[in-house]
Amino acid sequence: MNDAARVTTEITDLNRPGIDEPGALPPASVVGQVAHYLGLARAVEVELRDALILVSERHERNYEVSRGTATLAIWSTDHLGWLEPHIARYGATQEEGPALLRSALLGGARGGVVGELADIADLAVLVEQASMAWTILVQGAKELHDKPLSEVATQARDHSRRQLSWLRTQIEHEAPDAIAVAHDAEGQARMSLPKRPADLAAIPDPVWGPIVAGGLLLGVGAVGLLVGKPWLLPSLGPTAVLLAVSPAHPTARPWNIFVGHLGGLLAGFAAVFILGAQAAPVVLTDGELVAARVVAAAIAVALTVLLGDVLRASHPPAAATALLVALGSIATLEKALWVVAGAAVIAILGEGVRLARLDRRVPAERRAPADSLIATRLRRAIRG
Repeated sequence: MNDAARVTTEITDLNRPGIDEPGALPPASVVGQVAHYLGLARAVEVELRDALILVSERHERNYEVSRGTATLAIWSTDHLGWLEPHIARYGATQEEGPALLRSALLGGARGGVVGELADIADLAVLVEQASMAWTILVQGAKELHDKPLSEVATQARDHSRRQLSWLRTQIEHEAPDAIAVAHDAEGQARMSLPKRPADLAAIPDPVWGPIVAGGLLLGVGAVGLLVGKPWLLPSLGPTAVLLAVSPAHPTARPWNIFVGHLGGLLAGFAAVFILGAQAAPVVLTDGELVAARVVAAAIAVALTVLLGDVLRASHPPAAATALLVALGSIATLEKALWVVAGAAVIAILGEGVRLARLDRRVPAERRAPADSLIATRLRRAIRG
């Protein structure tokens, strides 16, 4: 049986690799290094699991792709379970690299066989990162003589290699049709239509993005009208677009949005104070740009980036808030509070639509009986 057939039909055994009694911990500095790579492996498997579930749902009309990616998602969830005792022993750092990579993949209009190939190729990138993380842990565990971690990492790495082998097999099967066969536009469009168009997660990106971006700004504006305060400010526009277009990006999380804009405010006021630019012309209303405002703008944005990194709250749209302060449009405590309130509202509304967009249910879970083995494991794959 070839890799593609085996992966799409089998559910791996329920037993995790054996966990022997661990020995003494290595020095604290080494423990921190192990925790870093355990955190990396955990983060990439979470992103890979969610990406596999997304592709399983997105291409439900292709049974082989949909069922195969659902099975691979179960494997990634198994890996997360295997990591738990080792994370309890060494700890694990929070790693955002895999989330940043995932946010750059699987976006846009992905229709027909060309869309399937693009999604499978993107999945392969995530699998490669997972394989590298497990390889690092394999070699490190051997050097530390940590046999239980070595066994877990070795088996997970082998799974990653088989995941990649299945993805490559799918590409080999579909590439001839994608390149050498004339495509029927109507048939390709039907192939791409979601079976459940009412599900928020199934709405195509080109439709979802504009509606959500506009809707979020309408929401903030409506709350502002309700309380009689101008909480809808220019710097919230980029935030709405980020939430609509890249909901999986780490900078779209509520912490990043609220703290990011707050940091932009503080950075802007600090820059104006440093330059003594409080009495300088307001650029947008006076139509005059002076050197003090220019330097204040540069310092404000630089401080915003620095604060975002230090507080783990990077949020690029916050630079617009910093500029509004540095250029004089926001110069009082009352106006600063407008920004804080608007950021809070869009963070709350945005988290609701972000979670709705990212919540996925693979087709196999919906079809299986509620108490069946496959439904239980798929539910665990989705919920984590």
